[in-house]
Amino acid sequence: MSRHRVPGAKGLARVAVAALLLAACGGGGGGGKTGAAGTSGGTGTAGTAGAGAAGSTGAAGAGAAGSTGAAGAGAAGATGAAGAGAAGTTGAAGQGVAGATGAAGQGAAGATGTAGAGAAGAGAAGAGGPFALTSSAFTAGMEIPLEYKCTNVPPAGMNHSPPLSWTPGPAGTKSYAITLNHNPMGDNSAHWALWDIPASTTSIAANVEHVAMPAMPAGAKQAMQNLDGFMGIGYQGPCPQAANSRQTYQFAVWAIGVANLTGVTSASTTVEAQAAIKKAAIASATLAGTQIQTP
Repeated sequence: MSRHRVPGAKGLARVAVAALLLAACGGGGGGGKTGAAGTSGGTGTAGTAGAGAAGSTGAAGAGAAGSTGAAGAGAAGATGAAGAGAAGTTGAAGQGVAGATGAAGQGAAGATGTAGAGAAGAGAAGAGGPFALTSSAFTAGMEIPLEYKCTNVPPAGMNHSPPLSWTPGPAGTKSYAITLNHNPMGDNSAHWALWDIPASTTSIAANVEHVAMPAMPAGAKQAMQNLDGFMGIGYQGPCPQAANSRQTYQFAVWAIGVANLTGVTSASTTVEAQAAIKKAAIASATLAGTQIQTP
């Protein structure tokens, strides 16, 4: 019969230590799989699991922090660029508007200045320029067309007054008057007197009616006529009495200082009317032409 030796206290202790070491090695492996394999290795399993969880959590925290940081920086950069772009655009637009406004201001000032000078020039010319009389039917020194000649000497005319135009009279002009005279440097016989023409009128059409108050120019008046075989009211055209002798006839426009001439009426003679016109006149302009009798 075999005899088994019973270990002593030291031996039991060594056995226990060995068991613990074996348990630790076995527990570590079991912890990786189930962590519950060793009864006594539960503590080791919990330690390892705790360290593993801590490592995962740490890495996850750092990753989230890095991601968040980058996103923040990106947003800041985008915002910064957008701000700079907007500022640049706004600045340029501000300068453009300022430039356009400046140019417009200068242009308006220039235009106004020129217009002012032009208006002043025109006003001065109207007030102090030459007072002139013209006709679309003939020019100074020309033969007065037959239409405007009297009817009773050959070649017979139509006794129509010619179209006449004139520049505005000087300051103080309140009305106009027109006269026609034969040979102003000679007999100066009176052929026509038309007065009280409104100051706003600076022309008359051909063939003024042979009535005391013709329709045109409105408000004007004419005198009685008894000359060269014509007796009536108004215009008596050039009517040379000497055959083959070219004669001069002078039309005149008179700037009158009153709106309505006093001391004469349509019952007055042409000579009387012309005298009143010349007395009230402040300026005059003339246009002379010729006519001839050719039997």
